[in-house]
Amino acid sequence: PMRIGLVTGEFPPMVGGVGAFSERLALALAGRGHEVHVFSHRQSRPETAPGRRLPLAQLREPVEMGWGLLHPIARHWGWGDVGKVAEVALRYELDVINIQYQAAAYNMRNPAINLAPWRLSGLAPTVVTFHDLRTPFLFPKAGRLRRYAVRLAAQKAHGVIATNAEDYAKLQQWPLGNTQVRQIPIGSNIIPHEIGPQEIAMARQKLGVEDDDFLLGYFGFLNASKGADLLIEALSHLDSDVHLALIGGRTGSSDHANNQRLVQQVAKIVRMSGLEDRVLWTGFLPGRDISTYLQAADLIALPYRDGASMRRGTLMAALAHGRPVLTTEPNCHVPEFVHGKNMWLVAREDPLTLATAIEDLHKHEALRRQLSAGARRLAAGFTWEKIAARTAAFFEALVAHG
Repeated sequence: PMRIGLVTGEFPPMVGGVGAFSERLALALAGRGHEVHVFSHRQSRPETAPGRRLPLAQLREPVEMGWGLLHPIARHWGWGDVGKVAEVALRYELDVINIQYQAAAYNMRNPAINLAPWRLSGLAPTVVTFHDLRTPFLFPKAGRLRRYAVRLAAQKAHGVIATNAEDYAKLQQWPLGNTQVRQIPIGSNIIPHEIGPQEIAMARQKLGVEDDDFLLGYFGFLNASKGADLLIEALSHLDSDVHLALIGGRTGSSDHANNQRLVQQVAKIVRMSGLEDRVLWTGFLPGRDISTYLQAADLIALPYRDGASMRRGTLMAALAHGRPVLTTEPNCHVPEFVHGKNMWLVAREDPLTLATAIEDLHKHEALRRQLSAGARRLAAGFTWEKIAARTAAFFEALVAHG
């Protein structure tokens, strides 16, 4: 067994996809017998009893989580916070340090996390998991420096993991020297629960949806790339028996002001389109309730502006629940995604085509059942046990190589 450190900009109870991914990975790695340490922001410390304040000495110590130790030590993800990770890595003699990279989760104005593989390289092999390749803001007119900061993180790491085919192809084109590159998909952050017909009926009733209404489900936080506004525009072209449930919270812990403005913009579009009675917001929900609403929807619609991708936890959740999925064509070939077999693919940024596809799938229940069966078969390859096994094997190879 290895002593593994996972560095993540967010972690529950903070709300966000990378944090949820890190928690599932930590559990799965611990389940394989590894000693797991998670380094995250101070806001990830589990809540104490109301009014109770922990002494300073206790705040400096890790939290025993059952699966391993949580180190809620970062304040702004600056250079000092990276130094704290180094101190803990030395204290516990970690074998490998895995940085979960998504710029928005690490204070996009600070490049310290991009330099962390260089800072930590003398302590243990470092691996960067790129949840996307978006650049940090850093400062106005940073330009090429932003792209360089992302490449530097990959170049100074011993290993790099891409979660999807698009990023894997890009990383292979970068001059990474001896850095090893692997593609390992993410899994569903929402564990499917066994939900009975009565509970599903109650969930639809809470939304005010009749038995013979057609319920679309959209899952995930609102941001510009996910296309919720396109879905609402498509809904305006459909019959009044078609409803849309926006499942989950509106923004995550790491979302910045742009996403808050988008939420307001989407709410305004709903009002101006006269769709208040047909667009239904569930608000933030625990995992079991999200699982219930996913299963209560007749069709999950995820019209990503940049196309379907394995980096999308919302898509992986829909597949894991065996739901019929309508989404947009990937921007590069993804052999696992097969139109008409495990998902229904439409052109990107085309609300009218999206509306037509929803109407067609509304009429053909047998086709939706076929897509559901295909989704289950596809999701069987992305269980957390398999993801943890592939991840641990990569770590072991790097540790053995020295």
